[in-house]
Amino acid sequence: MEQVSSTPINLDKARVDVRHPMLAMISMWVGAFIGMFSETSLNIALPSLMKSLGVSTATVQWLVTGYMLVIGIVLPFSSFLTKWFTTRQLIIFGLADFIVGAVVAATASTFPVLLVGRMIQGIGTGIILPLMFTVAMSIFPPHKLGTAMGTNALVIMFAPAIGPTLTGIILAKLSWQWIFWIFVPVLAVGLIFAFTSLKNVGNITKPKADFLSMAESVVGFSAIVFGVSSASAQGWGSPIVIVALLLGLIVLGLYAYRQLHLETPVLNLRAFKIPAFTTGALLVMIDFGIILSAMYLLPMYIQNGLGLVVALTGIIMLPGGVMNALVSALAGRLYDRLGAKGPARIGFIIAFVGAMMLLLPARRVPSRT
Repeated sequence: MEQVSSTPINLDKARVDVRHPMLAMISMWVGAFIGMFSETSLNIALPSLMKSLGVSTATVQWLVTGYMLVIGIVLPFSSFLTKWFTTRQLIIFGLADFIVGAVVAATASTFPVLLVGRMIQGIGTGIILPLMFTVAMSIFPPHKLGTAMGTNALVIMFAPAIGPTLTGIILAKLSWQWIFWIFVPVLAVGLIFAFTSLKNVGNITKPKADFLSMAESVVGFSAIVFGVSSASAQGWGSPIVIVALLLGLIVLGLYAYRQLHLETPVLNLRAFKIPAFTTGALLVMIDFGIILSAMYLLPMYIQNGLGLVVALTGIIMLPGGVMNALVSALAGRLYDRLGAKGPARIGFIIAFVGAMMLLLPARRVPSRT
């Protein structure tokens, strides 16, 4: 009988040896932090932007939708880009791109220019976010992956913790342009660490570019996001919304079929054949959908519905963000000790309870005479 030899996995050794893993991660942590800070800070500034630029709610939401749309378009290409460019080149480009987008947005005097600046920023975020997790999995040993991923989550969730409050203070004293100006020096610090401490962790193989797959990805995701966003203004029964959604679903179906039959796909969808991966991906999508929806809707409701000032809105949003950041810091250690199943179940139970509390009708506090 033929013996099958197996090499034991060394839990103390990373796949890529880096002398100072923490220093190597700083540039990506800065980029991810600013990317999420940009998302949450602008949410609370939307009512002010509506008044300043003279646009409607349906129009101003494109500053959020357009940003997320570009991120969604760039994300599927992250694996392909790492085979053509070094990690260092991609992170430096992503940070520099975000600086350009921030300057364009900060100097914008009209809504279209501001939207262009936001979409430029989305390119940088779409490049940096997936690379942050990829690099962490490569330069940290397996027994420290939970802690490393928890630190990544802490960086991402710390931005929502301070974003609304800091934005409220800025808008109370300064103009909305300063929201974008404060990004520039922080990103410059990230660039310095990218130049000095970051090395490549991938293999440059330069596979052939499948332009049809790229076109299908861009058209499919764009049509879906456009259709869903347009539904808020025109309704789900609008012909434009229906056509956009049908087009997006059909093109994405063709895109998925093509990826499953290519020898070197742009996005490896075969990973979804693994049940654990599919379940985890769906849970993450649901979780982020809940979080991002709350980040967008609550500031609008607090300011436009309850009539509270923007500075107070930021203070109201602060406790939830702080709690999110603290739990993210602990989640990695819980994963290292307990695995994923238990903490994930507890997290969704807590999220369900919170959603039910938000559904309860608010009671007006009687005034004392």
